[in-house]
Amino acid sequence: MTGGKKVIIVGGGPSGLVALKELREAGFDAQVFEKADGLGGAFRVVYKDMFLTITNKLMDYSDFPSEGKARYVPREEYVEYLEKYADYFNLRDGLHFNTEVTGAQLKANGKWEVETTDMKGKKMVMMADKLIIATGSNHTPKCAPTPGYTGDFVHSSDWRSAKQVEGKRVMVIGNGESAADIAADSGDLAESVVLWARRPIIMAPRFTNSHSRDELAAMKAGTRGADYKVWEFLEISTTTPISQLMSPKAYNAKRLYLFKKLMNMKTYDAPHLLGVICTNAIENTPGGMTRSDQIFAVPKSARMLTAAAAGTIDLVIAKQAKFEGTKVTFSQFSQKNFQYPMAPTHKETYDIDMIIHCTGFKNDFSWLKGAKFEWNPRTWFKNSIVPGYEDKLAFLGWTRPHQGGIPACSEMLSRYLAMIWTGEKKLPTDWVQQAKEEGQTLNEYYAAAGGFPTVVDYPSFMTAMSELIGCQPRRPSIFNVKRLFQYYTFPLWPAWYRT
Repeated sequence: MTGGKKVIIVGGGPSGLVALKELREAGFDAQVFEKADGLGGAFRVVYKDMFLTITNKLMDYSDFPSEGKARYVPREEYVEYLEKYADYFNLRDGLHFNTEVTGAQLKANGKWEVETTDMKGKKMVMMADKLIIATGSNHTPKCAPTPGYTGDFVHSSDWRSAKQVEGKRVMVIGNGESAADIAADSGDLAESVVLWARRPIIMAPRFTNSHSRDELAAMKAGTRGADYKVWEFLEISTTTPISQLMSPKAYNAKRLYLFKKLMNMKTYDAPHLLGVICTNAIENTPGGMTRSDQIFAVPKSARMLTAAAAGTIDLVIAKQAKFEGTKVTFSQFSQKNFQYPMAPTHKETYDIDMIIHCTGFKNDFSWLKGAKFEWNPRTWFKNSIVPGYEDKLAFLGWTRPHQGGIPACSEMLSRYLAMIWTGEKKLPTDWVQQAKEEGQTLNEYYAAAGGFPTVVDYPSFMTAMSELIGCQPRRPSIFNVKRLFQYYTFPLWPAWYRT
């Protein structure tokens, strides 16, 4: 029983919203505090042509399916989905916007003293039994060092459209989805664009067929009613039960064959460039030839590849960049566009007026006073439950699936937290040791993704959580051939985990 215990949830993004719903259903007095003016978290800051990297069905909450068939949706449409979810489950009175949590400390009586500050500077202090930090790991913008550079710069969090760089010579730093999208958009209006990454990168297209030649056009067609089939989406090859039956050796051989085949097409389009950069990355990264793309944190976007194939941007992979005024010289140069194999022997210089830092964020928990635990999600149980604080504190949004959605992971964790905090379930007796062992396994598995301690394997994570909760998908009868086929070959959408 909860006895109306109070839970404060920091962050009004998808993770905080689903925590509010699950904990309220379990009887807690849960409240969300969000410093922005509405729902959505990182999804609320929308730049032009920003689409989800997975389909709406993989981003859905398990008990609130989105309308229509699977497709890639613009992020503003996803925010609308979150608004509908809040209304459907009557969550509005638990959402407090324009209010930042500016302090929290666990007191001697076992309760949290939490301070909030609104947009007018008004402070309020309240007590809570439990604290959920659902901000995810995107806190303070982080920029790469560019000593000697004298031009303009902007972080991706402040990017809105290519008009910001119209007529400029642009350098984009980064190798994630935002870098790929922003570089591609900039190429439409900028005088020149170069995207720079220090090390070999793996990219994945959102579509597994010819739609990846112009991914943006295909996604826009989806919003206008284009009828795409489930087997056209990337998640069909990475998150289905049947794909999990493949041995690592067989999976690796399949990936290597695919990348080589694309590279040898010589069509000089996005799929061909995908084959080039993925083959280069695999051949030049320790463990790549035996584990292929599974050791990386893989961005899901072919838009940058389409732009590079069209000649509107350059892709440069080089270990060093020297800045002098508004010039940058790359050295220990490995690859430019369709170059194969890598050849780290030459230099190249670009003139630049603007740098766009797509270099992520750093965590800032200065407001969490007196907390004594390791700030590493791979030391927490399921990247969420902190040893020593298991009945007082949890994190949501620190599970970034290699292929899959953070909201689905946060929903499973919220359901589990509600169960253990009400006494319906108990943590495994060896959960602290499990957290250490799982963290070590993930560190070794994603060896080339050292900067992403939040990465998890989506199918494995969802399977483990469903066993803890008791919501494993039920295999259909062998006499229901259609459903049995779907069970094995469709992606593990969150809806599978509601009985």
